[in-house]
Amino acid sequence: MRLHFVDEPALAFHQNNQHVDIRAGLGLFGVFDKGSPTIPTPIRLGVIGTTATVDHIRDWLEDCKNGVASQETKLTNLRPSFPGMIPQVFGTSLELSDLTTRAISRHELSAALADADPLTRLVDIFMDHGRDLAAKSGLHVLIIAPPQEVFALGDGPRTTDVDPPIDELQEPAPEQRRPVPSSLNFHDLFKARAVDLPLPCQVVRPDTYGYSLGGRARDRKLQDRATTAWNFHTALYYKAGGVPWRLARQPSSLTTCYVGVSFFKSVTGEKLMTSVAQVFDERGEGLIVQGGSASYDKDDRTPHLSRDSAYQLLADGLATYRREHRTMPARLVMHKTSGFNEDERAGFMQAAAGEKLDVLDLVTVRRSGTRVLRGGDSPMVRGTAMLFDDKSGIVYLKGAVPYFQVYPGAYIPRAIEFVREDGETNASELARELIGLSKLNFNNTQFDTGDPVTVRAARRVGDILKHVPEGKKVNARFRFFT
Repeated sequence: MRLHFVDEPALAFHQNNQHVDIRAGLGLFGVFDKGSPTIPTPIRLGVIGTTATVDHIRDWLEDCKNGVASQETKLTNLRPSFPGMIPQVFGTSLELSDLTTRAISRHELSAALADADPLTRLVDIFMDHGRDLAAKSGLHVLIIAPPQEVFALGDGPRTTDVDPPIDELQEPAPEQRRPVPSSLNFHDLFKARAVDLPLPCQVVRPDTYGYSLGGRARDRKLQDRATTAWNFHTALYYKAGGVPWRLARQPSSLTTCYVGVSFFKSVTGEKLMTSVAQVFDERGEGLIVQGGSASYDKDDRTPHLSRDSAYQLLADGLATYRREHRTMPARLVMHKTSGFNEDERAGFMQAAAGEKLDVLDLVTVRRSGTRVLRGGDSPMVRGTAMLFDDKSGIVYLKGAVPYFQVYPGAYIPRAIEFVREDGETNASELARELIGLSKLNFNNTQFDTGDPVTVRAARRVGDILKHVPEGKKVNARFRFFT
């Protein structure tokens, strides 16, 4: 057992310039693929909402054009100003015209809210407008802007005092509250219906663009205005097909593909589980691959796949990777939120052998109940790892961040536990990768998000897929689920 500190991994930006911080790197160098012919110039937006929300979105985007100044005077690395979506940073700009907006009337909204099934009725209304706008040539992203009354239908009690389990099926730690069962909500239902639209959608709450309506909106912990602008505009760039940043790659490293395997309950809450693989390359581009049914193991009481299901899930994931990249990685890392049993190991190894991969690392990832404590009152530093042996340990993805000169959290951070159950990569390298993968959330430009991208979206994707009818065609790109 040894204590190990992982330096903050660098990210690559335009012309492969590197920086540890996302917003500093974007501001100094620009997005990774700036100037690429695949990036639309400008990014043409459509907006669907009420007259009020559409107007407020338009006004807010206009205000952000010239940048948003930060009000922070001390922690300037944590809360820098937003420069605007300018060519020097993003290589493109945004365009919104009256012809690409749709306003839902107050009468139509009130009738839907009074319906016996208001959420389904509201999703139908927004989808009708979404299909109409998506059919128009030249649009790249749809902004979905319901009023607060719509979000309030599905808003439940918020528990933000502790980190939730990584996976829906992972048991909470003893000090955690059990998560409140998820209720139907507009975001998940709309995303499930919109997975076959040709355009990615950004669902946005009124308080994001500064339009407060009281009620539950006041209970939400809001970011400062500059950070909100950074996050929203970067997410739009990603959804339009861009790569804002990527992991900096060492020339001697093998080309690596990362696969997160997770499970979610059906919408009825039955015990039959479904698996999903999230396939990420080093650029952070994600692809969603749906798998077959899973079942609980009577011994460890966690979900597992049969050998055939494990083989098919990874084989489909690798086939999707090949279609996207026209090649295969030399190394594949699988992150799973429950342990790998013998059938799963055999199935995954069979699929990897079929593609002649050089290295297959099977790694269990979950929140840890073990904590490392510092002297005094200071929290652990992000990047602190306790390595138990050559294949397992814990690592802090949240904690005090030297670059920010502060711990930007309110509660005691918890570590991530990892165990390599098969493969050859050592524990210190696995810890370094987990920290790097925690910086590939293109919806959040503050890099200490706390979970690796391979498993961070597991619950969110599951919450959406459980509402997708069986047999419905699903766009596999991860940007359609965020």
